Amino acid sequence: MYETQKTERALLVIVEVEGERQPWSFQELAEELKNLVISTGIEAGDLIFVKRKEINPSLYIGRGKALELAKIAQQKSVDVIIFNNNLSFTQQRNLEEIIGIKTIDRTQLILDIFARHAHTQEGALQVELAQLEYLLPRLKGKGIMLSRLGGGIGTRGPGEKKLEVDRRRISDRITKLKKDLDHLKSHRQLLRKKREKEKIPICSLVGYTNAGKTTLLNVLTGEHQKTSSYLFTTLDPISRTLHLEGNLKAIVTDTVGFLYKLPPNLIEAFKATLEELRYAHLLLHIVDGSNKNYTKLIDAVNTILKDLSLLDKNTILVFNKIDKLTEEELEILKNKFPEAIFISALKKLNLDSLLKRVEKVLFGETIKISLNIPLENLDLLNWIYEHTQVISTHYHQDGAEVVVRIKEGFLPFLNKEGAFLKKSNNFNKKQKFF
Repeated sequence: MYETQKTERALLVIVEVEGERQPWSFQELAEELKNLVISTGIEAGDLIFVKRKEINPSLYIGRGKALELAKIAQQKSVDVIIFNNNLSFTQQRNLEEIIGIKTIDRTQLILDIFARHAHTQEGALQVELAQLEYLLPRLKGKGIMLSRLGGGIGTRGPGEKKLEVDRRRISDRITKLKKDLDHLKSHRQLLRKKREKEKIPICSLVGYTNAGKTTLLNVLTGEHQKTSSYLFTTLDPISRTLHLEGNLKAIVTDTVGFLYKLPPNLIEAFKATLEELRYAHLLLHIVDGSNKNYTKLIDAVNTILKDLSLLDKNTILVFNKIDKLTEEELEILKNKFPEAIFISALKKLNLDSLLKRVEKVLFGETIKISLNIPLENLDLLNWIYEHTQVISTHYHQDGAEVVVRIKEGFLPFLNKEGAFLKKSNNFNKKQKFF
């Protein structure tokens, strides 16, 4: 990896193609692009908006506009041109030849941010895989990407030695990375089987980047994971135990933040991580309620969830950062989303309501019952003490009688394990565990 030696200055370019459906306005796209650039530590300079009837196959934009960018870059002492669009190898190379400075696209910008925030082995493998799959079709001749290694945005790649090899060796490296990720996937499957055996449900946090997911994880579980106003602070999956009332517990998993038009190769590279969402019993869709574009953020996340076939999952919509809203703004949100939960993770506001909803969805209603545990099944008491609120325990010659407050969803499991229900209040025999 190569660290930026000085603060670079970027000229940002947003191109609108006539007839192309775009739910986001120029101003909204510009704001997000600025935030992405700032997340790399680069100074976001001037913004240039370009309208085109059609894409130029060789330059993406017109030659006249490319010359104009070259002039602006020279006048403003710009180090890099960043397009909010995806460029082909040919377009990128030709633009650099005309403008005379480094030119990168949206995908390469996001890859650079991911590379900065990947701290675990799995995160680093996933980012390198995405980088190499992005670079592979661009390795023609000397290759524009091979000529500018040595520092700055867009050069935070897998390393010079890895890039100065032919396509075959890079393909081999991609194959190796996929095998390593499959190995890590197998390890996660073992952990998942252990959780399933212990009947510990999984609750996953999903949402647009910078919605406050990690802050919420820290507050709910007492963790101290790094948080930041920068985008994509969390890349590596984090799982922690959430303790609920009555000795109930669940696993809370933080995930990488989603983004509008997240590059497909990034989704593919992070599929091993995102696949964990398939096994979640509940998704908490965290939304930055203070963002005026919250409906578009929700739509962007739902689009990715749909691509991952996760829209049918049990989901609680959670609006975060309500401490930044006026009472009137909050009331509008509540009227528009009556089923949602409204919290401030930072100020710890209304977290009880969220926990009660999570508890209800994962475990069902609480009931008070008496269980008879036969002598040969007394080892089941350990599980009962860990997962229920034990009111009293009475031992006798045939085993033990335990009075507990328990979630109905646990009853079929206990019955299967040899605990006999002595008395129940409103027990629904049709209830199944998850």
